[in-house]
Amino acid sequence: MSGSWQPSREVPAELVYRSMFNSAEPDLRSRAAELFASWATGKNVPVSAAQLLTGGGAEAEADDTHRVVRGSVGAYTDRSTGRRLQAAVFRLEERLADGNRWTTSLRIAVPHQAEQAAPFAETGEPATLFGAEPPWPQRSWVWLDLEHHRVPETAPVRPGSPRLIRDLLAEVEGTDASLPLTSEVLDITEGHIDELRGWLFDPSRRVPVIVFSPDPQQPEDQARFARRLARDVTGVAVVVRLHNVASAAAFNRRVGTHLQVYGGGMRTYLPGLTPNEPFPRRHRILSAASMRALGQRSANAVRDQVLTLSTRRPPPASYVLVRRALSRGSAARTMPDRRTPAEHPALFPTPGEPTLLPGLSGSVTAPEVPAPAETAERNRLLRATLTLAGVDPSAIALVDEPAEVETLTAERLALQDLLLRSMAANAGAGEKLAEAGAEIAMLYAEIDDLTVQLTEEQKMRGEVEDLRLGWELGEIELTDLERDNERLRARIRWLESELSAHHVHVAGQETPGQMILPGNVVETLELAARLPFLSIGATSDAAAGLDVHPQAERWAIKIWQALAALNAYAEARSTGAWTNSFLAWCQAPPSGGAAVPATWVALSESETTTTMPRLREARTFAVPVQVEASGRAYMQAHIKIQQGGTPCPRIHFHDDTGGRTRRIHIGYVGDHLPTASFR
Repeated sequence: MSGSWQPSREVPAELVYRSMFNSAEPDLRSRAAELFASWATGKNVPVSAAQLLTGGGAEAEADDTHRVVRGSVGAYTDRSTGRRLQAAVFRLEERLADGNRWTTSLRIAVPHQAEQAAPFAETGEPATLFGAEPPWPQRSWVWLDLEHHRVPETAPVRPGSPRLIRDLLAEVEGTDASLPLTSEVLDITEGHIDELRGWLFDPSRRVPVIVFSPDPQQPEDQARFARRLARDVTGVAVVVRLHNVASAAAFNRRVGTHLQVYGGGMRTYLPGLTPNEPFPRRHRILSAASMRALGQRSANAVRDQVLTLSTRRPPPASYVLVRRALSRGSAARTMPDRRTPAEHPALFPTPGEPTLLPGLSGSVTAPEVPAPAETAERNRLLRATLTLAGVDPSAIALVDEPAEVETLTAERLALQDLLLRSMAANAGAGEKLAEAGAEIAMLYAEIDDLTVQLTEEQKMRGEVEDLRLGWELGEIELTDLERDNERLRARIRWLESELSAHHVHVAGQETPGQMILPGNVVETLELAARLPFLSIGATSDAAAGLDVHPQAERWAIKIWQALAALNAYAEARSTGAWTNSFLAWCQAPPSGGAAVPATWVALSESETTTTMPRLREARTFAVPVQVEASGRAYMQAHIKIQQGGTPCPRIHFHDDTGGRTRRIHIGYVGDHLPTASFR
């Protein structure tokens, strides 16, 4: 065994799906094994539930994919209370010909309460690594992960719910708190509104609930949309469809105006919802217009968001006990529920190898000389094992590092000699030694668990850093808006005072022609289509892609401001009141002229973007032949709706206010188009 033991340094897989739920199924472990075996057999890996439940497995090659199935089961008894925990893990690994690898892991925990407290509770139960005993599960739980080990050149994939989870929930009743999980759309009538309301406001709920209001225009299309979405988010969300207008009205009355959904729209109610919700916009609405414009892609966008939320859920707190049960489930004290383990240092000579202990063998063979760090590590672990086995190694001098290999080797030989002589004198030491080895294996398992948790925490820290950056940018933008708002309010007050001085009193009067702006991007474009000096192209699909994000309403307002400014500029150009560029207009807008901050506006792209055919083509959009004979124009001028982050919306336009059409032609409203360094 070369090198001292280190935690595994394998780059972690990308978790693309995670479902966790409770079940009251009486024989959950066996039922799950049957369903997993059936699912794996359907993937051309013949395996039985009996094989899985005895720690066996199978492998097969089919469809250019190598598949390996493994099972592991075990039980753990809390000696102080007599409680018993049965556990199982079943895993399928699929290696594709292109180098991608998919791993599906199904973990089961089934607790059994003791009929009575253990009369002679043992106090020698080993503590966990840091002495904190994990909580005992109150109910049986199921945990399914889907991981993607992708080739670096390939894009991330979120394929939707695995068929295995749909099979499980079809056969085994699963719940998230009080919420039933299913792959079907729940049709809620007026008589079940209170039940739905109870699910939404359940403080223990951990999965989103997606509610559709009736769509009188395209009910069949909405039903298909909801069914597809329910299938894709099985196990990580629940899809509900209000049965008719009466049930929708009753629902809106029961949840309040701040949480209602209407007009064929869809609303995603996240966990943590309260009746007096302080942030109702956190629970996003997707309008019927956006769903129609984007079609199936809007379902995919919602699915991807829900799946991303699912991967942020931490493992069950009782999972440490499951690992403990699995480690004790094998007679050989193996750890089947681990990824390919890192090499641990050998404590004793491998059976069949020449012994190094003088006096216990007729010959001594010189071994390959190990590195000092490896020998020191082995000696420390050997001392720990002796202590756990009830053998006191203090009589052998502890060699401090740094030390020569010969000195460390002499220490090891003395420790091994003490061990073997103690075993010869006390046959019971072998059993203690085996138990000590098992406990050390468990400690290694816990170290591996902590390594995985550390990796996940580092990933979460990266996500938090991205959110922090977005928050800082938002704060800067909010500060600028507050400053502009105060400047405009001061100017309004001054103008009203000037008008009052001339006996024109307008304070408190409604502004003529003021409109209520839509709360989503697609409807904002529909409203902007009425502006006389704009021509908006076929960009509703890209715009609808923005509507599935929490910032959609703010983006919609800013997009309207930008389009209104373009229209005002185009009108001034058409009348000859303005002769300069749109950027100059925003830098010094004329009195009464709608404008946006000049920092939003860029009239050109970088030289790289302009000269690279792929990037230039991405910014080339349809225009009337009066503008370009080819019917297409490169639109490098753009408005930055957001300065950074992802998504990062942009408006690309062509200024023909000095040409034959006298209009601004909008080619694109959507997420940031690709650049040399962006996608």
